[in-house]
Amino acid sequence: MIDLSKASKAAEQAAYAAGTHLLASRSRLNEVLITQKEPGDVASAIDMEAEMLIRDVVLKHFPDHSFWGEEGGGMAHDGGPQWVVDPLDGTANYLRGYPQYAVSIALVQDGEPVLGVVFDPCRNEFFGAICGRGAVLNGQRIRCAAPRDAVTAMAATVFPKPTSPRMPQYMGELGRVLQSFGGVRRSGSMALEMAYLAAGRLDAFWEHDMGAWDAAAGIVLLREAGAVVHARDGRALLDSRSLMASTPALMADFAALLGSQAHRRCESSDR
Repeated sequence: MIDLSKASKAAEQAAYAAGTHLLASRSRLNEVLITQKEPGDVASAIDMEAEMLIRDVVLKHFPDHSFWGEEGGGMAHDGGPQWVVDPLDGTANYLRGYPQYAVSIALVQDGEPVLGVVFDPCRNEFFGAICGRGAVLNGQRIRCAAPRDAVTAMAATVFPKPTSPRMPQYMGELGRVLQSFGGVRRSGSMALEMAYLAAGRLDAFWEHDMGAWDAAAGIVLLREAGAVVHARDGRALLDSRSLMASTPALMADFAALLGSQAHRRCESSDR
């Protein structure tokens, strides 16, 4: 049995260490090695340094757990306790000095995320959630937004990479959402968009082509804040490459807006 209170403290400690390192490292951005993974997807030596800080902290407290980070790799979740980490979600923003990025840390057990922390070092905002215990922002309980119609609601998204085969589908979705919602935002950090939805700052969110490290912490936050999250491709949430989330009142309309496939999956899951 995992001591989730202890794990939460370890995650917060690790997130703070990584976030502090990110802020301190901004002064040497011109010196660091930057890797172009693919068009629209970059990484830097600072990402790896932050990931190693997180790894050192959590495995010090839980040496029998496994670790899966976006930069350093590791094995996908196999049922045992595993830390799933994105040390810098929003690398492109970070490298340009655009203050919208976060550290995302989740603990997964039996293929399900049970604990999540998203830390925004620029605003010193800690979003945290433990399965069955609710979600908090800097220690204060948060809930998703009250019901509202799409025309007064705000959605958020993260653009696919320029070469994504889903781009034509996504452009249709984006057009429909722009025409139906009161506002649409795109910050470049999935972890923060999911955290903002959990905190009631947004009403809906969708993205294609993400990895488990992008979504794991946000999934816990959303569930514990009363929001609804679905895998549009029918896979388990951590295996999905296409997620959508919203307040409960908006989900049916949002799913219908994104497309018939998403709508059918949400209808079947509600039965």
